[in-house]
Amino acid sequence: MKFDANGKQRTEAYQGTFSTFCAEDMLQVETIKTYVKNMNKELKAAGAVDKRGFKLRYRTCLKARKPINKVVNRWTGNLIGHTNHGDVIGGFANAAAVDVYIQRASYYA
Repeated sequence: MKFDANGKQRTEAYQGTFSTFCAEDMLQVETIKTYVKNMNKELKAAGAVDKRGFKLRYRTCLKARKPINKVVNRWTGNLIGHTNHGDVIGGFANAAAVDVYIQRASYYA
């Protein structure tokens, strides 16, 4: 079981929450993405496969968090910042933070 700095339960794929306003945090996100890219190159060169024979690769997933500007819900009149599925309205352009996850990529060829 993995927990973040606030004690919230997270998946094993969770790497951290990074502020979009902090240049150092965004450099860390790019470092993680570069690390995964290089790891995938090495896995491809080695011909790594899992126990079922599928290619072994990973991907970096970013999830927008903390909406900056909220919009008025046309039915209730309340301010909302997320869709019904939990995504930030306006995407990454409206996000004050991003969560970074490293997940197994699904390649079946």
